[in-house]
Amino acid sequence: MKLLTHEISTPWGKIASVVDVTNTPTVIGAGFKPLAKLMKQLPEKYKEFEIKKDTKLDGVTAVVNDWVDGDLDAFAQLKVLQPGGDFMQSCWKMLRKVKGGKVISYADLAQKAGNAKAVRAAGSACAKNLIAPFIPCHRVVKTGGAIGNYAFGVSLKKLLLTHEGIHNLR
Repeated sequence: MKLLTHEISTPWGKIASVVDVTNTPTVIGAGFKPLAKLMKQLPEKYKEFEIKKDTKLDGVTAVVNDWVDGDLDAFAQLKVLQPGGDFMQSCWKMLRKVKGGKVISYADLAQKAGNAKAVRAAGSACAKNLIAPFIPCHRVVKTGGAIGNYAFGVSLKKLLLTHEGIHNLR
């Protein structure tokens, strides 16, 4: 397995990413956090492989730059993979379908993922998302329009949603 790391500058800070480039490039970790912290959160199975820094993961950089420049659905171009149970996988799959400039409630996410009663589990799927913002959990808000939480802070969530044209959250 060949894993590469990369940091991409955005107006909101650097996005660290880890990409499996063994075959089709697949993002296995990403976030607005230092690369060292991201590396510690990767599943154990990846830690046994040599991970090299790459300053030019062109495909990932291009997608992030497209998103910054206003292509709010650019993230859908990237292949992603992370461990998690069936419900979490369903939540993450649904999140990738939420269009840029739109939000979904945790309750709606739970319903679309297959279990309307699992609202807390939907929130947990967002919290455990190792591939934010490529799996855009920042687009999930509370029922009624309150902004809700975000692993990288509510202030960053507001900035990202404002970038995507969402201005009426509280």
